[in-house]
Amino acid sequence: AWRKMSGLPSLPPVSSLKSLEDFTKAVGVLFEPAPPLAKALFDAHKNKEMKSYREIIGEAKARIAKMGPEAKLEVINAHPRIGVKDSKKLSKFSKIEQGIKDDKPPSAEEQKVLDAFQELNAAYEKKFGFKFIIFVNGRPKKDLLPIGKKRMSSKRSDELSRGIQAMLDIALDRLSKIQIQSR
Repeated sequence: AWRKMSGLPSLPPVSSLKSLEDFTKAVGVLFEPAPPLAKALFDAHKNKEMKSYREIIGEAKARIAKMGPEAKLEVINAHPRIGVKDSKKLSKFSKIEQGIKDDKPPSAEEQKVLDAFQELNAAYEKKFGFKFIIFVNGRPKKDLLPIGKKRMSSKRSDELSRGIQAMLDIALDRLSKIQIQSR
């Protein structure tokens, strides 16, 4: 039931998601693979069958809010680092969102930005204990670097909230770009 359409994954209808495995795969397209989130959403789906992916994303917000600290970290850390050099570790969506082309090496200017992001990511993760997550939304990485640097002065709880909100925004954006298969 899983197909690729125009280079992006398509999703089966929510009504066809009967197993944890299928549900995890679908949620992974929207949120990146995050087992605690997929399990929490699948449990919610079994109790009250959700009818749409938009409803699943809304439920994700409520479920993440109820998670303990370790589960929240596992969910937020499921997202890839911005500016990673090894694009093999990125999902199709992450590559598109970050403007990465497998067949094209970065220019010297792009490499400087990637190197700066490597430093920022390391400092951010050391300070906050989780990855820097931002809704790229088509912006060049060089425009995101000052935002990341500014956020280094934030409180951990604020950054965790921002990261989770960014994940939800990313999921909604991804949902708007993919096709839901008909039965």
